[in-house]
Amino acid sequence: MSEEQYRIPDLLHDWPWTRRLSPYYTDAKRDSSGWVKSFHPFDRQGQSAFDACDLNLLASLTYSNRGKDFIRLGCDLMNFYFVYDEYTDVADPSAAENLAKTVIEAMKYPIASSSNTPHLLADMTRQFWERAKELAAPGSPCFDHFIATSDTYLRAVVQEAHDRVHQRVRPLDDYMNLRRDTCGARPTLVLIEFGLDLPEVVTSHPSIVSLTERAVDLIILVNDMHSYVREISCGLAYHNIITVVMHEYSLDLQGALDWLGVYADGVVSRFFCDLQRVPSWGYDVDKRVQVYIDGLAQWVRGNDDWSCEGKRYHGNDGMKIKETRLISIRPRRINYLKPERSVVSDADKPEPRRASRLKLIQQQLCAWWPLFSGRILMRKILRRFTAVKF
Repeated sequence: MSEEQYRIPDLLHDWPWTRRLSPYYTDAKRDSSGWVKSFHPFDRQGQSAFDACDLNLLASLTYSNRGKDFIRLGCDLMNFYFVYDEYTDVADPSAAENLAKTVIEAMKYPIASSSNTPHLLADMTRQFWERAKELAAPGSPCFDHFIATSDTYLRAVVQEAHDRVHQRVRPLDDYMNLRRDTCGARPTLVLIEFGLDLPEVVTSHPSIVSLTERAVDLIILVNDMHSYVREISCGLAYHNIITVVMHEYSLDLQGALDWLGVYADGVVSRFFCDLQRVPSWGYDVDKRVQVYIDGLAQWVRGNDDWSCEGKRYHGNDGMKIKETRLISIRPRRINYLKPERSVVSDADKPEPRRASRLKLIQQQLCAWWPLFSGRILMRKILRRFTAVKF
């Protein structure tokens, strides 16, 4: 193995759910991609890069056990998250908080906010929400679940922006508590409830709640592992479990990746234990519960598949990385927004060009430092893992 390459673990080596692509992928991609382009969020180069990421493929791999209209809605949600993340990744905390308020208001009060919030994210939210309402009966609990988890997610991203400004690396438990919200997996998985008409007694049952949380954790682990390459190259890896583990356990990058593999095995085992604890609510409800559980599991599998098949994290090297498990670190463009749409609050005016460049260089050096710090000690593998609480 060369000095620049690192081996990533197969976090789902024992996962029985296999790759499954929705037959509605092509149609949903055409319609949802056209929908995003109608808002013109990116410049020409950014639009090409966004298309290459193919969030429609992500939705079609993860929601693949659902119908045509659901796949379209899933594509819209994934595309919306991408655009939202591109804004907040370059936003200061004040601007990120304003964006969160804009989106939540558009979701809760779509008619009242239409004239007050002209931002394209508000327009996207309102149109998404109109389509979502067609997939579930009025008054279904899934609507409140989605709004509540979306609110938590959007506000957690504000905290992530604070952490990014202060270059804060959280302790592992603290990080995971926040990451479960910033990753957006909770509202993403709530979408599976749409059209299933699951009663509250089901969605609030401890076994279902636990299964959902295990799925969230696996989505985090898979996402952070694959996205680390892009984030460290852009100087944005403070909010990533790889960085957190390197800091907390004094590991080098390969040691942190090895730790991640063992930790993921524990989460997978607990998911299977939770499966054994799911009770019966009668034949009809049980069928819908099985669709929900399969939806959770397929999201975990599809997220890993897309991370290699799409170009978001590994560019054209994804399928090769999936086979060899070897990654390299190289510089990347930070985001894909049009230059005039980079988000800065009124209270935080742009710095002079020279100061901005110096700040960027400082951020890059801080992000890379854990890889080369002389204080990182090589420890026996057993000592690395026995310090972790499963």
